[in-house]
Amino acid sequence: MDKSHEPSEGYSSSTVKSWMVEYTVTVDDEENRHLSLILADDMGDIHEHLLTELRKMYKSSTKVDVTVHRIEPVSTNTDSLFFEGMYSP
Repeated sequence: MDKSHEPSEGYSSSTVKSWMVEYTVTVDDEENRHLSLILADDMGDIHEHLLTELRKMYKSSTKVDVTVHRIEPVSTNTDSLFFEGMYSP
């Protein structure tokens, strides 16, 4: 008799979301403001992607101070009335 496949207890059917991350990076008394769009499942993934992004952008710097101002999920619901009459084909 074949066993039926049962998902593991910790399994959750989460979908990847788009997250908007706004942060400031201070390097040698110079501040740079950033706004990034990150695709991730949860806060742990956001943190991991943000660290990867910072390592690529500031690989020559020895010390980088990062202040995260905002992390929000991106909503894809738009109201078409905002664009009514503004664009024509």
